[in-house]
Amino acid sequence: MNSPASPNRSAVSTAFERGLLVRLPFVLAGGTLIAALAPALARLMAWAGIGPDPTASITTADIIGLSILGLTFSSVTVLAIGAVIVLIMKGPAYFADSYPLQDAERPDPPSQARATTRGR
Repeated sequence: MNSPASPNRSAVSTAFERGLLVRLPFVLAGGTLIAALAPALARLMAWAGIGPDPTASITTADIIGLSILGLTFSSVTVLAIGAVIVLIMKGPAYFADSYPLQDAERPDPPSQARATTRGR
């Protein structure tokens, strides 16, 4: 009789998808911090008086930061939706009840009716 713990009945592992879902908030936080670096650096340089035109550099840095932020949010969203869909498709690891076969050691020979229909 096979039990759910027997070696020939293995469930599909969802470790990758679950690990990905656990890491996504950290990826989102890290991407947000990286996106904030360019505008912060441009404002720091403008405050220190470094650079030719502070208004243009701040505007450019803001556009770059918003672009990185949008890329991060959309990537994390797509990965989260994909991981959830794969988790749902794999489903829980349910196993049906195993019933022992009566003739597992010596199977019954095929019936005569089946043998004659195959020969035609």
